[in-house]
Amino acid sequence: MLRLFFGLFLVMTVGLVLALQTVEHTFDALLDYQQRDYNREAVRGQAWTLTQQLRELDGPARENQLQSIRPHYGLGLTLVDAGQLNLTDEEKTELADGLLVIRDKYSQYISAIDGGPQLLSIRLPAEPSLMPFYIVAAYLMIAVVIGIVLFFWVRPHWRDLEKLRLAAERFGGNDLSSRIQLSKRSNIRDLAEHFNLMAARIEGLIANQRELTNAVSHELRTPIARLSFELDQLKQQPDASQNRELIADMYADLGELEEMVSELLTYASLERGATVIKRENIQAANWLDSVVGSVALEAEAAGVQLLIGDCRLDTVRIEPRFMARAVINLLRNAIRYAEQRVEVTLERNGEYYEVRVNDDGPGVPLDGREKIFEPFSRLDASRDRRTGGFGLGLALVRRVSQSHGGQVEVGESAWGGASFRMTWAHLD
Repeated sequence: MLRLFFGLFLVMTVGLVLALQTVEHTFDALLDYQQRDYNREAVRGQAWTLTQQLRELDGPARENQLQSIRPHYGLGLTLVDAGQLNLTDEEKTELADGLLVIRDKYSQYISAIDGGPQLLSIRLPAEPSLMPFYIVAAYLMIAVVIGIVLFFWVRPHWRDLEKLRLAAERFGGNDLSSRIQLSKRSNIRDLAEHFNLMAARIEGLIANQRELTNAVSHELRTPIARLSFELDQLKQQPDASQNRELIADMYADLGELEEMVSELLTYASLERGATVIKRENIQAANWLDSVVGSVALEAEAAGVQLLIGDCRLDTVRIEPRFMARAVINLLRNAIRYAEQRVEVTLERNGEYYEVRVNDDGPGVPLDGREKIFEPFSRLDASRDRRTGGFGLGLALVRRVSQSHGGQVEVGESAWGGASFRMTWAHLD
């Protein structure tokens, strides 16, 4: 706190002194003519009286007269020769016009007596000898007042900043639940709230990362264990035809691993925001046909009829690669659980696009309709691991929709199965 206090105190004190000096010198320069006129008028009467008394006298008599009246005026009165003063042209003009010449910051006034070379110099009394001390004392009093005000202003700020520092220190020490609570009157309340949001976001990301790491480790064990078992069997298998079956199974396991890694990399890229979504205007019908064509063989092999419903759009604005991946995942999910048919539609409602995938399968229970969009999440009822998949497909769909400014939800289709609805905004 002391470091903050003294730093601000020094800056404010020096700034105030410089500001006062700047203002003083600036207004002195701007108001010089007004000041000169004011002071000339203030002294003009005394100067006129003195010159009237001296005008009719000669040189020595003037000096004697001046000595006799000097004690009664309290002014520095002297007779001077014009040649000793090095008068400027402007000052000579002022004397010729009957004006007083002002010098030494309005402390000396020179007046003509009778138009001759001898002039009267009038000097005001000197300032008290303690005046510099008073000026220094005044500045010190100002500094003390500034220090007192600044102390009471800095103290709550320092207290709140110290709370923020301690919270950041605890957070850096792996206390991810560390948060800061400040009064509504605190000037750094917004900063504290941003810190809390950042801490919550980081805590969530780290928790998701841990869950994701654990889930990936768990998911990798099964195909790796199968590959290890198949390799052992391959070593002990003398029949070449059976070798081919084992090799085919191994290729299937490798394909499963490759698909899972691809899904995981895509999901992670969208999760951390490393992928820039660049939308394009795509021919809607052609794009949807190509997406459906990508899973047509899978539907045929599963004995599922794959239908394209309404698609009345000319163009659709999307990032084609990621959006195609999302729709394909929805279609594969529907094919996996459908009994006979799957339908996909693409529409636009106002400023939003909508892709809907319906199937006639067992549907999704109400308590699992949010859970299925979490990574590596499967339901224990109708949609479980025996049907295949890694639990990343629908999580990837949600990330793609969010990256497009939309969302995805699941309900019940008209056929009694699941109805997945993905929407996103149309942005120029």
